[in-house]
Amino acid sequence: MLLVNHHKKIKLGIDAKWFFKGPPSGNMVVKNLVNEMVNNNDEQFELYLLITRDFKKQALDYFPAHVKLIFLPVIPNLLSNMLLVPWIARIYGLEAMLYQNFSSLWPQALCKIVYIHDVLFLDYPQYYSGSELRYFKEMKRLAARADMIITISNSEKERLVKNKVASENRIAVVYHGINRDFKTLANYPGEMVNALALKYRLPSKYLLYVGRVNIRKNIARLVSALNMLDDKAIKLVIVGELGNDITVLKNHITEEGLAHRIIFTGHVPESDLYLIYANATVFCFPSYAEGFGLPPLEAMQCGVPVIVSKRTALPEVCGDAAIYIDPDDAEDIAEKINFLLNDVNLYNKKVTDGINHAKKFSWQISANGILKLIGDAYIN
Repeated sequence: MLLVNHHKKIKLGIDAKWFFKGPPSGNMVVKNLVNEMVNNNDEQFELYLLITRDFKKQALDYFPAHVKLIFLPVIPNLLSNMLLVPWIARIYGLEAMLYQNFSSLWPQALCKIVYIHDVLFLDYPQYYSGSELRYFKEMKRLAARADMIITISNSEKERLVKNKVASENRIAVVYHGINRDFKTLANYPGEMVNALALKYRLPSKYLLYVGRVNIRKNIARLVSALNMLDDKAIKLVIVGELGNDITVLKNHITEEGLAHRIIFTGHVPESDLYLIYANATVFCFPSYAEGFGLPPLEAMQCGVPVIVSKRTALPEVCGDAAIYIDPDDAEDIAEKINFLLNDVNLYNKKVTDGINHAKKFSWQISANGILKLIGDAYIN
C-alpha cells in the first residue's frame, strides 16, 4: 500500500500519442494500457493524456470526462518528448510523466518515467536502417536522465544494463498483457468464419505469421521450411505491414516456387485479426530477436499451438507452452511444424498448454504494475 496523501492526487501525464495510431505493436500496447489505467485508476492519480491534434475529435468522443486531454501538434515522437512535453508539464503542473521510448532532459522537478519497449537496435544493428539507428540512438542518451525505466522483459532489462543505458536498480520489468477479445474459434458463429475466409481468401488449414514483415522477423526461413513440410498443400498466411525489404522476400518466394501457397493480407483491422488467429492451424514466429513477443501469446489465447525461436525474450515469455525452433535452420522449423501437424495428441496438448499459459498475462495487471511503480518513483 502506498503511503500517499489521499487528499491530493499526483498529476500524471501519459504519453498516449500512439493510442489511436502508431507503430502496430506500439499502438496495441498503448491502447490497452491506457484503457486499463483510465478504467481502473484508483484515487492516487489525476490522469492527463497527451494525444496528437489529428485525433482530437476521436479522443473527445472516446474518453470519460474525468480524464484530462492535452492535444499536441503532429511531430516525431522524439522531438515532441524532448521539446514540447516539458513545456506542457510546466504549464499543467504535472508532477510525474510516463514517456514512450524517449524521455526529456528537463524540467528537473518532474518525475520522469520512460517506458522503453526495446533496445534491440543496440545488439542487432543489422536489422535497422541508418536513419532508424540514428533516431533510436537518442533513446539511450535521454534514458540516462529519467528517474526510472520500465521495460517489457528481463531479457530487455539485461540488454539495457549490458549496454549501459541505466543501472539495474533504475530499471523495472512489467510484462505485456493479452487483450480479452482474443478468443478460441468455438466463440465464433460459422457464418462469421466463412465470411472472413472469403474476405481474405483463407484456406481451411493454414500456418499463420502476425507482425511486421521485415528482415528481423526471418520470414524467408519460414518460407523455405514450407517446401519441406509433409503437407504439400498447407498455405502460409502473413498478416502485417510490409517493410521496405518486401521485394527480397517476394523474390525468395518466387525462387522457392511457393507464390501459390502464400497469402499476404497486409495490415488488417483488429476485429478481423482476432478471428484470423482463432482460425489458424499453427502459429509460426521465427523471429531473430524480440523485446517481448506478444503475437505468440495472442495465438495461445486463441487456442492455436505456437512455434517460436529459442532466442532473446521468447523463451522467457512463452515458457513451456511453445515449441522452440532454431531460427537459422529451415529444416528444424519444418520438422517442428510436421510434429504438430502429424501428431494429434501433441497438437491438442500444445493447444491446452497455450490457453493455460496465456491466462498469466493481463493488461489490467500490467497497467496496475506501471501505476504502482510510478507512485513509488514519485514518492522516492
